[in-house]
Amino acid sequence: MRGARTGALALGLALSLAACTEGPGPDPTDAARKMAAGAVWGAALGSALGATFAINPGIGAPMGAMTGATFGALAGLMSAQQAVYYRPIALPSAPVMPGFYDAWAPGTHPPPLGVMAPPPRAANAG
Repeated sequence: MRGARTGALALGLALSLAACTEGPGPDPTDAARKMAAGAVWGAALGSALGATFAINPGIGAPMGAMTGATFGALAGLMSAQQAVYYRPIALPSAPVMPGFYDAWAPGTHPPPLGVMAPPPRAANAG
């Protein structure tokens, strides 16, 4: 009974940590791929550890595989990338053309309108 209670508490902790994130949650494709990989690796590691450390390896291997697959799938779910979520951008009511000098720092002045760069010197040409 103590093991079941500890497992339930661990599962509750994992689910409560997943609820702390903002946005729509994990990406379903990435979560499924990572959960499957985590379950496979967890089952392999769990069955190896269960067969190694159990008194009866025939009983320890399946129990370890089941436990390892569960924890591997949870680890895969918790490590999945968040789904991409973009907030809607409010469109302006009238068309606005951005000006070239809009980003100048305060106190600096743009050059006058008729100013051009001087032509290159004859020594630098060609």
